[in-house]
Amino acid sequence: MKIVLILFLLTITVSCSTLQQSKEDIDLNYIDYKNNSDHNKIKSFTLSGKISLFLKEKGFSGRIKWSSESGYDVIEIYNPFNSIISKISLNESLGEITFDPASENKSKDTELAIRQIFGDTANIFVLKNFLLHPPNQLTENETVSVVFQGWTIKYSGYQDAGHITTKTVEYTKGNNSLKIFINDLKI
Repeated sequence: MKIVLILFLLTITVSCSTLQQSKEDIDLNYIDYKNNSDHNKIKSFTLSGKISLFLKEKGFSGRIKWSSESGYDVIEIYNPFNSIISKISLNESLGEITFDPASENKSKDTELAIRQIFGDTANIFVLKNFLLHPPNQLTENETVSVVFQGWTIKYSGYQDAGHITTKTVEYTKGNNSLKIFINDLKI
């Protein structure tokens, strides 16, 4: 009887795993990405979503709101309890980043992680470009990765809001990673 039960459970397990649709992985180099993506200048957008940020072994999760109008951006990062912990202003034409005074609702580790990812002009403007211009190869069932200047940018899922948009984008460099789960992107 035990053997029959084990065989029955094994059969169900194997057949359930074959029903799941497997995702394919596509790896692009930067030249292929650049040649096969829509890079029309986006002058304004608003984004809301969730973020997961890891710096070495320290982690943080929360929400993000990002609004951009004619090269001026404001990024607000919230903790899981919906308290704002960081407000970052960007001036793309001048390449300037400004952090509003530190919030009392965050730890030193969280502040360090946010500043390390969002406080470097080389990082933030690359992040923005890759966020707004996912590769054309992106579909619902494929994961597309692009390597650029030591960063691996991984796109998962597809949504069409009048513009190709990913559901999830993950930026990884060494032990640092930022994952953005996009709830809403309006362009």
